[in-house]
Amino acid sequence: MAKRIWKYYQLINETFVKDGDAFAGRKSIGNYNLNVRGGDYGIILVDSDLWKEHRRFALHVFKDFGMGRGLMEEKILCEFDNMLESIEYHLNSQKQASINIASVFEIAVSNIINQMLFGFSYHGEEKKKEFSRYKDVIARHMQMGTWPSALMGLLFFNTVRYLPYFNKKIDMVLDDFKFLTDYCKKQIEKHRFEMKQNGYDKENPAKDYVEAYLRESEKNAAFTDVQLINSLFDLWIAGQETTANTLIFSILYLLHNPEIQTKLHKELDAVIGSDRRINLSDKNSLIYVNAFINEVQRSVNLLPQNLLHRTLKDVKVGKYFIKKGTTIIPQISNVLYNENIFPEPQNFKPERFIDENGQLKKVNELVPFSIGKRQCLGESLARMELFLIISNFYNHFNVSPIDANNLPTLDKTPGITVQPKSFECNIFKRF
Repeated sequence: MAKRIWKYYQLINETFVKDGDAFAGRKSIGNYNLNVRGGDYGIILVDSDLWKEHRRFALHVFKDFGMGRGLMEEKILCEFDNMLESIEYHLNSQKQASINIASVFEIAVSNIINQMLFGFSYHGEEKKKEFSRYKDVIARHMQMGTWPSALMGLLFFNTVRYLPYFNKKIDMVLDDFKFLTDYCKKQIEKHRFEMKQNGYDKENPAKDYVEAYLRESEKNAAFTDVQLINSLFDLWIAGQETTANTLIFSILYLLHNPEIQTKLHKELDAVIGSDRRINLSDKNSLIYVNAFINEVQRSVNLLPQNLLHRTLKDVKVGKYFIKKGTTIIPQISNVLYNENIFPEPQNFKPERFIDENGQLKKVNELVPFSIGKRQCLGESLARMELFLIISNFYNHFNVSPIDANNLPTLDKTPGITVQPKSFECNIFKRF
């Protein structure tokens, strides 16, 4: 059995990568697209030409915004500076304080994706309160994706929609989706009004994704408002939940493994040696920091179930024949927690990503962003965020549990993406 699981990475690589087009279809739960989204719209839960065209467009726009270049790096570091200011406000001129660090990470990540999509950030107390409302709804919406009652309602919508218990759960799904997409509609209307009032220079790039999309819609009939609303919903949630939760779990793993934080600080002191900004140019020199990030992503296993794929033609997987239209999942959990690839997978060990020469080890089986044609389109942004925020945060601060005999739990709240349980910790300034 272990040998068969060990070959699982080879199997998903041969199918989802080498024969990627055949497995690039999507499958939603029941009639989720029809009953919640109003049809097959968005980027994550659609396929065919609609998905290909809009994925290409999104990647092109994000590239223009500096994905993988200095412009995006600077935006992330600016948000880290705001995050640093917020933490120092909580510290209130003291060296240490107890803090709910999760909310600080969440708003920093949200500001980054918000700037890209809508052109503004959540700064100031009123804006932060507004963000908090949306964040709570997003978290619940992701959790409902695994609730049996919600799944039953989506699978048998027309039947159970009117049953007393199920109708409340279905209404929650519908209401949350409407609440979040109304926010997207508001941003679209605001952009359209400003573009009409002020015009725009076609020679200059758009300032954010909404403006870029509205420009494209003037010449391409496939770029509609309903598609934009659903695409924003996908990009907004995916760009916020995944990175923020990974950052929060990094704190939890260090609270449970203080010796690893000591190693992080030792490397940061040796390589950086001050409170200066850490840039992408420092990345290759920070071996242990990179190994730590890799182990956080592996251990979090953020998308444990992965998303449903659909075969677009008859295929063969190993010795099995699979018909066109079959639902299939690249179960990356079986790779990330495979003891033959990652010995003692339940233990948090960044050293597993460092070779005998002290260099960062390339491990093909580390696939937290999934694999194949439907691999996360925001991967490069997420990698930049994780490195820049984690390296700078731990260079400035030390974290410790409020009660060493009662550590915050590592248990995960289940959902489409897993979420950490609420906790507070002590935070100390290092400089």
